[in-house]
Amino acid sequence: MCGGAGAVASLRAALRARSSLLRSALPHVVRGTAVLCATGAIGTVAVTGYVLNGVHCSRRRDYADEFVLTPEDLNMPYHEVQFFTEDGVSLTGWFIPQSSGGRPSRRVIVCCHPHNSSKSNLLGVARGLWDRRYSVFMFDFRSFAHTKTRQSVGYFEQRDARAAVRCARLTAPEGSEIGLIGASMGGAVALMVGHEAEVGAVGIATDCAFANLEDVLETAVSGALRLPLPAVAVIVWLAGVLNPLLFGYRLSDVSPVAAVASGALAGEVPLLIMHAEGDAIVAVSQAHAIHSAAAVSADQKELVVVQHCQHIGCFFRDRPAYVRRLVDFFDVAFASAEARNAAREPKSQRSQRRDGFVPEPASSMPDARTE
Repeated sequence: MCGGAGAVASLRAALRARSSLLRSALPHVVRGTAVLCATGAIGTVAVTGYVLNGVHCSRRRDYADEFVLTPEDLNMPYHEVQFFTEDGVSLTGWFIPQSSGGRPSRRVIVCCHPHNSSKSNLLGVARGLWDRRYSVFMFDFRSFAHTKTRQSVGYFEQRDARAAVRCARLTAPEGSEIGLIGASMGGAVALMVGHEAEVGAVGIATDCAFANLEDVLETAVSGALRLPLPAVAVIVWLAGVLNPLLFGYRLSDVSPVAAVASGALAGEVPLLIMHAEGDAIVAVSQAHAIHSAAAVSADQKELVVVQHCQHIGCFFRDRPAYVRRLVDFFDVAFASAEARNAAREPKSQRSQRRDGFVPEPASSMPDARTE
């Protein structure tokens, strides 16, 4: 009995000692946990700040910026223009005039280049359109403005596109119609502004455009940092919280899929959505999302998925077929717009507005699927 009582007493003493140890250690555990949480929170905020800085930092200027091809190098006449955006940014563009039937063409395509690219990168596409009697207006987004200014991935650039269209209308013959083509970010911008009354596009063609900025950030963060998906989701969510405070707009404001789904494409603006099947920057699923969401009738939207190429590589996969696809699309879009205009005009004026060429039958691109 005495031995049992001694064992119980020893056990009680041990428990009291352990309890005392836990009580003394608990504050340290709490402080350590708090430090870890704070460190994680600070790290998350720091990574989010880095991501947002990457979206908005001005492109680094380089002496090679001046070493670019011009339309003249591709045997196209052009003149350079300067124009200003609504927030006072000075931009430059090239107007490449074409004629049809001895008259200046009133069919003008405005080209919107990819993020941190330049207008010269779309010269191959411009030459293909110009050869088919379209005038072309090319311009640089604000990342190539002479004076550094705040830029983004599709928000502030909408102002650039609107200003470019205004300049194109002033430069082209009176009564000209405008079509838009854009690659990557340029395509996203074209989708967001093309329906606006001020722009009034008769057709919009895109190449590897993204559906919304949040998805692009998610892909970029996941690929660059190799974080687990929950951590990526937290960073993108926090970016959405901080961006309005730091830059004055919501990430959800950069959403081509929302723009086309809202029914804002009044007047059935036709859409041609091209995308590279192997795109690792903007997943091809985003093209499907845009196509499915577009609030236009089925015969006014087309999705072309080009196999065996990467982001904005469709043109280089088969250049003649790519240009034919664009021309077939714009021929129909402009002809439809001209027919609507002619129906509203006095008969005596109709011949003055016709460009005088008939759309050719639609052609196909090798290794391409259409919907």
